[in-house]
Amino acid sequence: MKLHRGKARAFTLVELLVVIAIIGVLIALLLPAVQQAREAARRMQCTNNLKQMALAVHNYADINLAFPPKRAGTTQGADCTVKNGAFGSGWMRLLPFFEQNALYDQWSSASTFNSTNYPAWGPCPWDSTAGNYTPYSVQIDSLKCPSDGDASSATGRGATNYMFSVGDSINSGGTRGVNDVNESRGIFGNLGAKITFASITDGTSNTAMLSERLYGGTNKQLIGRGVASPGYDPMTAPNDCYNAVDPNNRRQFVSSATVTNWAGRYDHGSASHIGFNTVLPPNAPACGNDGNDNATDAVLPPSSQHPGGVLVAYGDASVSFVAETIDTGNTGAAPVNSGPSPYGVWGAIGSRDGGESVQIP
Repeated sequence: MKLHRGKARAFTLVELLVVIAIIGVLIALLLPAVQQAREAARRMQCTNNLKQMALAVHNYADINLAFPPKRAGTTQGADCTVKNGAFGSGWMRLLPFFEQNALYDQWSSASTFNSTNYPAWGPCPWDSTAGNYTPYSVQIDSLKCPSDGDASSATGRGATNYMFSVGDSINSGGTRGVNDVNESRGIFGNLGAKITFASITDGTSNTAMLSERLYGGTNKQLIGRGVASPGYDPMTAPNDCYNAVDPNNRRQFVSSATVTNWAGRYDHGSASHIGFNTVLPPNAPACGNDGNDNATDAVLPPSSQHPGGVLVAYGDASVSFVAETIDTGNTGAAPVNSGPSPYGVWGAIGSRDGGESVQIP
């Protein structure tokens, strides 16, 4: 008796197209969820990094009875290879407090690299030989936010996404500035600053200590990475920085603006490299009054790839997310040296002794 098999039925073209369409819809639905999960993991790691850096600052302050200066060091003199120009950064001082003792020992000792002899504390960060100085070029993962691909892939000079708060100070010099004087309105000063926990009269839990900025890298024309020099001084009205933004693409500066990519070198103590201020909101454009990374009056908002804002570590070492929609008061006002900040809740979070009463968002 013979067994007759039925003829196998093939998919029709319409059925195949329907299956492909269903698969495409599923991928379209799942891909954003996967990307959000990955960003959540990166943001969690970034939060942990900031927490560890905040604790490193606390440990430094406990031992030295003051916060580390954002920049300080050996006087430049005639030769930048034998002095660091008083631009040794706060991150270099903090190295032993986040398990980088070996790198700190190199920096704090006389050494020879690439046939050049260097004294303790290294050369000026901008000197032509500084690229050969090993302590300035080591890539430290804990100083980089994994959400910033440019920083993660950086080579050459050591990169950082984490920045010291100078509060709502803007001017380079003056009574309380971002670079050339001891004090700032924030937790970190320069040179001979002696800022302690007792100096934070607004309360450590209400005062920003560290935040993040995107690495300058090669994409300096993008808002959040570059610093524009539009030809006017932001000391007069900080919101003038928005005039340097391309009206046809709000993510980048106008092509005619002079833009530098200072942000993100941990060896350089200038605020333009390792600082932020609480004037314009997170992810707003950064600008300065000239092309000098130290002498410039500057508005340096924190920036990140986290959707909608940035992470901020406070004086009590807590970390929270600050939205780019935070109240910034009157950003058309000039900065002040004392009293309440004119820049709303954001400015009040930056000032350590402004006398404001704020609710941390």
